[in-house]
Amino acid sequence: MPQSQTINDDDIQAIGHDPFHQQENPTFQQTPQPLKRNNTRHRPFYPSTIRIIFGHIISLFIFLIRQLFRSNNLPFLLTFIWHSFSLNRLLFSSRKYLIRYTIKNNKRDISHAIAADVVKRLGGINSSLALLALLALTRFSKDMSAQKVSLLVLATANATQTWLDFKSWKNGRWNWSFLTESGGGNGTIALVNMVAYGVSVVKTRSIL
Repeated sequence: MPQSQTINDDDIQAIGHDPFHQQENPTFQQTPQPLKRNNTRHRPFYPSTIRIIFGHIISLFIFLIRQLFRSNNLPFLLTFIWHSFSLNRLLFSSRKYLIRYTIKNNKRDISHAIAADVVKRLGGINSSLALLALLALTRFSKDMSAQKVSLLVLATANATQTWLDFKSWKNGRWNWSFLTESGGGNGTIALVNMVAYGVSVVKTRSIL
């Protein structure tokens, strides 16, 4: 019995070293281990939703800028709307205007009544600027020289008002809402008119 057991063990070892037997029984072959770098799967790149929305916003902004300065009608319309709005606040609601935008310590000052009269005068100036923008929009639509003069006057007036709004806020008698609403509106309209004037100068190759 021990001898047969030894023979059987030798046979098993011989079979394990037999190349033909390894081909017939592939289970004895060592399976190669896959490389780790082959298991890494690259995820496809897709742009995020925020990036897509941001790209559409930029494209829309560029399109609006091109349409805005293709003609001077929209700058004149925006200027007319702004000065009409300022006219209503300055001329017909001067006291509410001062209460809203001045510092509280100055509300009961004696000069407050005088300031209301000055604000009304500013409303009259805004009425003339609104009329100029309306005339340029309706009567000077085909006269590029008149449009350039109107844009230059309106840009100068709004830029001056923006500077005065900043100085008034800096002296401490007007609050932050005055600077953001009045100064911001005048600054925006001044910038629109300046760009429209520059585009008109490039088109006609003349300043006036």
